[in-house]
Amino acid sequence: MSLLDTFDVLNPEVINNPYPYFAELREKAPLFWLKSLQAHVVSRYEDVTYILKNPALFSSVDIRVNGQLAKETSPLDGSVANLVNSDPPIHTRLRGLVSRAFLPKRIAEMEPRVLELSRGLIAEMTARDEFDFMDGLASPLPVTVISEMLGIEVSRRRDFKRWSDSLIQSGAQTLRDGKPPEEAIRNTKEMSDYMSEIAEKRRLEPKGDLISLLVQSSDGVEALTPQEVNSFAIILLIAGNETTTNLLGNSLVSLIRNPEQYEWLRRNPTREACARVSEETLRYDSPVMGLMRRATQDVELSGGKVPEGSTVVAMLASANHDPRKFSNPERFDPERETNGLMSFGHGIHFCLGAPLTRLEAPVALKDLMERAPRLGFASRQPERIDYGGSFFLRGPRSLWLRKN
Repeated sequence: MSLLDTFDVLNPEVINNPYPYFAELREKAPLFWLKSLQAHVVSRYEDVTYILKNPALFSSVDIRVNGQLAKETSPLDGSVANLVNSDPPIHTRLRGLVSRAFLPKRIAEMEPRVLELSRGLIAEMTARDEFDFMDGLASPLPVTVISEMLGIEVSRRRDFKRWSDSLIQSGAQTLRDGKPPEEAIRNTKEMSDYMSEIAEKRRLEPKGDLISLLVQSSDGVEALTPQEVNSFAIILLIAGNETTTNLLGNSLVSLIRNPEQYEWLRRNPTREACARVSEETLRYDSPVMGLMRRATQDVELSGGKVPEGSTVVAMLASANHDPRKFSNPERFDPERETNGLMSFGHGIHFCLGAPLTRLEAPVALKDLMERAPRLGFASRQPERIDYGGSFFLRGPRSLWLRKN
């Protein structure tokens, strides 16, 4: 039986290890009809790149999942445009407004604080012989950084993590049932109400945080509406928080499962080497598996036809394993050249928070190598890692490690 017979984003075996399925898709069915989503899956690097760099042909608006409009089944308010669900000129306007918060200089200035936070978390975590890496570092570090950027009170940061987890974990159930669970709807409303309140406070009394920057007009740059601020904050929470969390978790799994590369890092625990590990993990086991688009007209891909109005899933993680782009792609090799990786997308929708993730992960990994250079799976860690039932956002729910 071919792996194509069982390929489905809801299949636990696919969620656990999608890469053998991607290899078969690329070779035998580069344009694959996925019945459960009622969507075409595109798996080759060339096709994925073409989709993402042509928003006029492949729109981010009014995408359907299993025949239903995604914005109508999501717990998020689909009536408010954001960076993810918009096309130019709306996307151009929004990106121009929020990109001022992610200028390279502004991100670089955050490094001392990221280092301070990671050092504190790692010191506390590694004081124990065994610990859950996700709970001790990978989850709290990015959510704290994002919360501080936004200007969220310390007392509400646990709520932020709860809201984020709820939205992520609701994804698989929404795909199965065609509607989000009630808990996700409640948590999203709770977060929206809170963010709207904060946005109004910052409009009246601005501080030095990101929300204050976005709700104030200055130097001819218009402010975001309260609804746009709320939508952006939720997207930032999910994208900026979960991507870094999953990248850190996937990095440790990849290192421990590849002892030769782990030893290379131990002998060379520099910032550059840690950055190389992060970049290779982004390619080898991407935190984001794929993105959806809607074909605005009939398009040919890989010798097949995608009809106008069809949903297309551009498999970023499969593109990252395409041997036409990356040699020996199933090997975890931090010394390889990773230019062109698809993990943050491509084109106008390239992830705005990529520089922040690329700052946080190497900083945390370097400090971890200095304090606990020899880690392995703890006895309580199951051999099969639990990825939480989520296909599109990939990372361990827990990761129990021990000091060797």
